Amino acid sequence: MKKVFLLASMMMVMTLSAQERPQQGEKSGNRKEQRERPTVDQQLKEFDQYNLSSAQKKKVKSLLESRDSDMKKEFANRDKNSTQKGERGSRPEKGTNDFDTKLEKILDKNQFNQYKQDREKRMKSEKFSMHKKRDAKGNRPSSKCA
Repeated sequence: MKKVFLLASMMMVMTLSAQERPQQGEKSGNRKEQRERPTVDQQLKEFDQYNLSSAQKKKVKSLLESRDSDMKKEFANRDKNSTQKGERGSRPEKGTNDFDTKLEKILDKNQFNQYKQDREKRMKSEKFSMHKKRDAKGNRPSSKCA
């Protein structure tokens, strides 16, 4: 009788502990939710500060839509085509350069220069920084709380 009770209690403990564990990907939240891209309309609102004409807005919107669809296709094909790391790193740069070239044709000189300056500020900000700054020896700063 004692063995049956012990066995039953062990089964209950194992069942409860298995249910409490987060599934893979849930530890730090769902990655898709963390990396949710802004919609085309949200991205277009960022261009309002450059005083675009209605014709420019239409062209920028179509450019943003095409970039968005290209990125979706790229992410869909990413798992199918395993590529080398070097090749992966060049694709975002190429996409950014293509986007900038097309955007430069749509905006006037002052608008495009202001866009580039704003993008540089945004990329240097802590929110968008992908890599922590390193010291002279190449070491990352410690993130210990005092």
